[in-house]
Amino acid sequence: MNLFDLTGYLVNRTDVKITNYFSKCLKPYQITPEQWAIICVLDEKKMTQKELSSSIDRNQTTVVRMVNLLEKKCIVSKEYNADDKRSHFIKLTKKGQQLQSELIPVVLDAHRRVTEGLSEEDLKQIQFYLNKLYQNVNKHLF
Repeated sequence: MNLFDLTGYLVNRTDVKITNYFSKCLKPYQITPEQWAIICVLDEKKMTQKELSSSIDRNQTTVVRMVNLLEKKCIVSKEYNADDKRSHFIKLTKKGQQLQSELIPVVLDAHRRVTEGLSEEDLKQIQFYLNKLYQNVNKHLF
């Protein structure tokens, strides 16, 4: 058995390359792929940090740190949750909405480039298998 043929290695190797490429594409905007995930998910709605954490599959401590950075850049703002004084809602500011609009074509172009040469059917199969792997790992983690 060749360890370099194991699915986990191949998925990780691909993820590292895609993330590095995506980081390069977002660098002129001073945004990381992780921060983009938050900007993308918020999309004209507000969410609690717990909901946001679940949506982007990151732990709450990491999300708090990322939200604080985005808040310093005036990309998101916090609003107290009247129903739960311990939490607050996160939403895009006008600047965040403008940035999101600017980044959508950049993200779509990056996606187009990394999926170059793959048919729609190929992409559907990749998504199916990656989601299956994700479900399998999730099942064994919890």
